[in-house]
Amino acid sequence: MRSRILRTEAPVCQLCSFISTGPSIRARSLRLPTSSQKLRPFSSSQKTFANNQRTPTNSDFKARPIYVKSTIPAQYDGAKLSGAIDARVIESDLDKAASLRDDLIAKDGIPSDNETEAVLDAYQQIADNLMNPPDPAALPKDASATSALLSIKTAAKPRPAIHTHSPIVDGASRKLSDLALSVLQHPPIFITPSILRRYVKLQSTLKRPETLPTAFHLYSTKPAPVDGSSPVKYKEVNPNKSANSIEAKMADLALQTAIEAKNLVTAMDIVDTTYNTKAFRRTKFIRRALLPATGLALAPAAAYAVATQLSLYQTTMDPTVATNVAFVGILGYIGFTTVVGIVAVTTANDQMERITWATGMPLRERWIREEERAAIDKIAGAWGFRQVWRRGEEEGEEWEALREWVARRGMVLDRTELMEGME
Repeated sequence: MRSRILRTEAPVCQLCSFISTGPSIRARSLRLPTSSQKLRPFSSSQKTFANNQRTPTNSDFKARPIYVKSTIPAQYDGAKLSGAIDARVIESDLDKAASLRDDLIAKDGIPSDNETEAVLDAYQQIADNLMNPPDPAALPKDASATSALLSIKTAAKPRPAIHTHSPIVDGASRKLSDLALSVLQHPPIFITPSILRRYVKLQSTLKRPETLPTAFHLYSTKPAPVDGSSPVKYKEVNPNKSANSIEAKMADLALQTAIEAKNLVTAMDIVDTTYNTKAFRRTKFIRRALLPATGLALAPAAAYAVATQLSLYQTTMDPTVATNVAFVGILGYIGFTTVVGIVAVTTANDQMERITWATGMPLRERWIREEERAAIDKIAGAWGFRQVWRRGEEEGEEWEALREWVARRGMVLDRTELMEGME
């Protein structure tokens, strides 16, 4: 049988076969614009045609002017951009404050606490605007210098602007402070801790600490109105009651305000009407020492009960003798630990800077009057030299008055043996 092998001839490379057998590809020339070619000018007739196509056919149509929205808010006028205050705004705010006071006092009966707080809140807002005027740095970030100048130039009417340290602002703050004090002095108004807290914050904002001692005295001694009485009747209050004490935070804020105002007499009066009162000391004892003192008083009974139970777990001695031995041991341990703790707390002086206790001051007085000593220490540090190596070189009428005032309270200003380099 004759076999035939069919062989197909294939090119070595298919790409070469495609090039040799396929149609030729003609290259297309790319036409690039040359510099000699110019754009065809836009004729006036074509411009008219374009405008006719874009403009509506209604003849009543009127083009509206285009306004550019300013990036500066309306409240940033020329006066506020310069960091000043409008004098007319101050006068208007003071008239509003006086009107609020008159409306509150003119009411029959006892004003509610919410009404009094609302008046003081309005005073606080006025004080914030008076003492903290808008700053030019508070402008929006997208407000450029050109737009700011245009806003100043295009202002409708220039306002008489004054700065925060001018006599007008000083007089306005004094008047607002007096109005707030007159609200507290109104007999039917009962001064609550919330009202007093708002008043202290207001005077701190105004930097007027002169009336704070008077307000603290009113809070402790002002007769309280009787609810439901017509006409209004009053009852006496006990100024030494713990409920009539000034909060430590309010006293600290008031003292800091007096120190910042450089008013030494007011700072002394604040210490006398806050820290140096029986009500303040009683409050401290109730909050900090009443529970430990109660536990110490009940310690003997608890120690005897524990000793009785411990005597049942031994067989070496009589239960009565074992109870007495355990009772004496437990009571001795509690007493020794308590004495060591009291001495450590009352004799600690690491927190003292320039004011220390005089020799012979009882330990209980040192503990109960520690806040008073710390406040006087803060006053001495504010009126004396800040450099430690210059302490003791102060002189002057105020400094001598401060030294005498400190000595009358059983304290010593700049004890020699405790100063730096005198160990």
